[in-house]
Amino acid sequence: MERVQLGVSEIDQPMLGGLPRGSLILVIGPPGAGKSILSKLFLYKGAQDDETPILLSTSEEESTIRETFRLFNWASSVEGRLVLIDCYSWRAGKPRTKFSASLTSLTEVSLAISGALESIKGNGRFVLDSFSDFVKYAGIDRSIRFLDSARTKLKQNGVTGMILLEEGMHAPRTVTSVEYSTDGTIRMRFAENGRYMMVSRMVATPVMPKWIPFVIGK
Repeated sequence: MERVQLGVSEIDQPMLGGLPRGSLILVIGPPGAGKSILSKLFLYKGAQDDETPILLSTSEEESTIRETFRLFNWASSVEGRLVLIDCYSWRAGKPRTKFSASLTSLTEVSLAISGALESIKGNGRFVLDSFSDFVKYAGIDRSIRFLDSARTKLKQNGVTGMILLEEGMHAPRTVTSVEYSTDGTIRMRFAENGRYMMVSRMVATPVMPKWIPFVIGK
């Protein structure tokens, strides 16, 4: 099975070189654990490998997203290539980007994803940050049906994806449902001595469920 690098060698190496291509991976952890930064590193590594980065953002506006890429010196690979699906600005009634949608209409979001995938013609990486907002605005049952549809679209296009979920906000049933609709789970946490990551499940991949320290640098 072909692999794509996550971007953290401490995780990529035990996973036979990275995430299975075409898989959709859940990243779960508390606020501040590093989920958003990890997802942007994932997109940056894809851009370095000539894969188009697609980011569906519910929690950050475009200027903040691009500033983060610049802060970590990743902008040179991402600028001009990032396809942004804006699911943030609708709350403030701001002008929309080419691909944008309101979380009150999952059909609108689904069409935006289809348009983004059509624009890249395959060979891309996808991040949804954060699925917690989908659950908040649309409810768990509708959100899971949406996720199943999005997963199928990504797989058909050979796009490797990552969705982020806030730990502590959802009932155990919600987390279990999201795990059932994804191909793997990366858990994250932080402590006084740093950040840690654990791969608790991954399709077609041997995993050792233990916490591994990691640092994402510039």
